[in-house]
Amino acid sequence: MRVVLLALLAGCARPTALPADVPAETPHDATRQYTIWLGGARVGTAVESERWSRDGVHLHREEHLVFLRGDADVELATTIDIDADPALVARKVRWSERNGRGERAAEAIRAQPGWHVSTGEQLAATAVPAELVPLLVRRDGAFTGTVFLPARGFVAGTGRIEPVAPGRLVARLALDAGPLVEATIDLDRDGSPARVVDGGGVIAIRATESQAAESFPTVDLIAATAVAITGTRHGARIRLDGNLALPALPGQQARPVPAGVDVDLDPALTGELPPGPAYPDRSSEITALVAAVRQRITPDLGAARATSHDAAAATAGDCTTFALAYAALASRRAIPTRVVTGLRVDGTRLIRHRWAVSWTGTRWIAIDAAFGAVPAGGNLIGLAVHDADDAGLVAGEAALSQVRSATWD
Repeated sequence: MRVVLLALLAGCARPTALPADVPAETPHDATRQYTIWLGGARVGTAVESERWSRDGVHLHREEHLVFLRGDADVELATTIDIDADPALVARKVRWSERNGRGERAAEAIRAQPGWHVSTGEQLAATAVPAELVPLLVRRDGAFTGTVFLPARGFVAGTGRIEPVAPGRLVARLALDAGPLVEATIDLDRDGSPARVVDGGGVIAIRATESQAAESFPTVDLIAATAVAITGTRHGARIRLDGNLALPALPGQQARPVPAGVDVDLDPALTGELPPGPAYPDRSSEITALVAAVRQRITPDLGAARATSHDAAAATAGDCTTFALAYAALASRRAIPTRVVTGLRVDGTRLIRHRWAVSWTGTRWIAIDAAFGAVPAGGNLIGLAVHDADDAGLVAGEAALSQVRSATWD
């Protein structure tokens, strides 16, 4: 599955109050470069510029990521353009993403009664694009309010950025879907971020133009984000260390212990999700849907990140694509289904993975469409269960950062 590479400042929680302060003088134009790191390895570069006039500011951000996903080379370019008035009230946001196989784009325009997004979403008029928040913090010293992430399907949440020490801020973003995303921001002398560390382990460091232009070796993000399983395996119980509250999903049973959470893995475990409607067993129908998804979709770790809007028609992708495509088909058949974000046992490590759970009419079962497993389980640890939409995906990804270590128990 695609790693959570939150945009440099989208990883910082965001704001709401929109002061009407208009600068007495037009601020100077500025350009900033950042190098982006994950697991101690560089994975990309970001360049951000602000161009000022009497009409306000145009903020342009371009992020270029290069990495491996297994044997697949991935090159991803994300561009965000924001137009705002002199008081930093945004009026237009455009996002685009290119991955060498095509381009996707969306646009949001602020009007009455709120933001209108080209993909159909509606946002509150007070919502602020995440990339504009650092300018508000530079002006006001802090921020609290509604924010949205253009690069993450315009997902919205409530953000707060406040100082905790001289030159240091803490940002928290409570997504409408539930979880909390956090980041620590160290400020440069000009009041802009010099270093940003988000909860997923992504680090952005301000750089000179020559430093940003330096080449770097590509790293495998699957390996870089994997959690090593230590100890000797005696059965199917794993102890996880971290701030965790695992859902009671089919295939797993978790219980808190002083050292973390013990998780028993077995496909026969039924979980404790609320039962769905009673109807004749639809297991064979579910199996047929998984077969249809696997026939249509070619496994491809280098394909574009799937969204809830395009997964139903996708022909290539990773585990997220398979999970969303299956969920779309199941939804059309009125089979209660939710998506799960978590970890898959892969030898002596846990790697990030996505699958689904469906109600057969008599019980919930795990569905790992990427591997054709119906029911799945025994090698899957679900950290978050959520809707098959962009907000749910971001919510699930936030849970991945909570696992610090794993040990066979």
